[in-house]
Amino acid sequence: MKKIIVPFLFLTSILFGQKAHEINVTSEIKQIKLFLTSGEMSHKSEIKLLKGRNKIIFSGISAYADPQSIQFTNSVDYKLVSFSTEMDFLAAEQFNPKIVKLKDSLSVLKDALQLNKDVNSSYQAESAVLNTNRDLKGSTNITVAQIKEAADFYRNRTLEINKAVSKLNKEYYILTEKIEFIRLQLTELNFNENQRSNQVIVLVDVDQNSTASCGLSYLVSDCGWVATYDLSTGDVNQKINLKYKAKIYNNTGNDWNNVDLILSTADPMLSATQPKLAPWILDYYSGNYGVKSNSISIQKVQEDYRQEVEQNLNMANQRSYDNWMMDGQAQSAFEDKISMNGDFSKIESLKTGKKQVVMEQIEISELTAEFIIPTKFSCPTDGKPYVVDVKDMNLNATFSYVTVPKLDNGAFLLANIVGWQDLDLMPGLTNVYFGGVYVGVSTIDTRNVSDTLSLSFGRDQKVVVMRKLKSEMSSKKVIGSAKRETFVYEVALRNNRSTPITIDVFDQVPLSGNSDITVTTDNISNGKKDVETGEVKWEIALQPGETKNMEIGYTVKYPKDAAVVLQKYRTVTRAKF
Repeated sequence: MKKIIVPFLFLTSILFGQKAHEINVTSEIKQIKLFLTSGEMSHKSEIKLLKGRNKIIFSGISAYADPQSIQFTNSVDYKLVSFSTEMDFLAAEQFNPKIVKLKDSLSVLKDALQLNKDVNSSYQAESAVLNTNRDLKGSTNITVAQIKEAADFYRNRTLEINKAVSKLNKEYYILTEKIEFIRLQLTELNFNENQRSNQVIVLVDVDQNSTASCGLSYLVSDCGWVATYDLSTGDVNQKINLKYKAKIYNNTGNDWNNVDLILSTADPMLSATQPKLAPWILDYYSGNYGVKSNSISIQKVQEDYRQEVEQNLNMANQRSYDNWMMDGQAQSAFEDKISMNGDFSKIESLKTGKKQVVMEQIEISELTAEFIIPTKFSCPTDGKPYVVDVKDMNLNATFSYVTVPKLDNGAFLLANIVGWQDLDLMPGLTNVYFGGVYVGVSTIDTRNVSDTLSLSFGRDQKVVVMRKLKSEMSSKKVIGSAKRETFVYEVALRNNRSTPITIDVFDQVPLSGNSDITVTTDNISNGKKDVETGEVKWEIALQPGETKNMEIGYTVKYPKDAAVVLQKYRTVTRAKF
């Protein structure tokens, strides 16, 4: 309906002779509410409105702004007549004077290239004339001296022409290369600037002259944030410090300069349709967690809109600033030269558009959270991640250890936090520091966590873990038609800390996958065995300086002619000589 009504209003304005007072506004973004994959941009401007109709043109708006999300506010009484968006592709030069200089340079180079082609063509024509008239068969009374003189002339003039043509060809390649570089640079600059030359046009009627505070807000894609953390503690008897940070990227075409920033986990693309409850069926976690909704279709609409905008921008780039195209001969000659010199990657490296940001899917709480960043924030539109501090927390935690000596002799320290739901954490990478030393990178994953969240602090070198095969108690025997192998492993733990610790130790007994293979558990030193998985677990308390040992033993029986792999191997890379 809007597309029908708005033209009628314009027609009515023309018929009655009402002329709108035009106001051009180039306002910067003042506030951003940044969602995970989009953002709400807010502009504020003081505008002088005249009595009657006013046409307010907001320029410098991202081309990726969603027209359906645009909202206009005004501090005085007004009547909104219409609003619309349009791309102003010629505004790029106003934003970037480099474009004018490059276009002038391009014009000079094009003239030089045309002159080069004209001179080369004249030499080719002269060469054709020489080749046509060098046959002396029809001539009579020609002396040897005259023949020699004609031959010298043809030889010398042909040499002069070939030298001149060779020089012209070299100049031609150089000019073509310079033109191609400028053309690519113009395309890149025009692409970036056209992104910010979108215009929002608002028609309002006011009853009297006034100075109004006008606001414009809209959703824009190609921006977002990712949670990241710094996790540190001095020792196992101290509090842990959790620095909540965010990596922010901006690929909208607008630089953000000293904006008020709010981070949100909400979904701005939620449908306005009334939601309906679906059956809630509880089951074991299988990797497909969460309830599917219509957010996928909404995301598809958003992606289609972005693709349409990009196509329009590329067409405009071609039309506005890339109006000079190398002809087939020039293009072929240029590519041949680049191929011969092996420098084609140099040209290809310039053919870049927007920096692509790799996306991934995560699962977060249905409850949304917002974080108000207390300081002003700035970020260029380059698609690179920029870090901002969200909040800093000192948390109480209990520490425990976990080790799987069959795979790794390290004792991994875990900080167990109760009441973590109040922290508004999101899945993300964590830089871990222990005792003032960088330990490594871990992850925070809040899926399927009940009342206690365990955060890894990496390996603790003061807790020693050893696992070895006790060869004197292990054996291989052949009894009749069967082979019987017995394995006994010893696991040793030592606490070199000055405080008591608890540690969970995990090992395993193999499971039979064939009726001809039988596995018997001989000894697990009071460990708890899971009959379904073969996993064995010990919960060990160690006093300062204390050492404890456990044994795990099992026997495998199988046909003597069968080949059974009783040990696991890992793949590594090494040098080959």
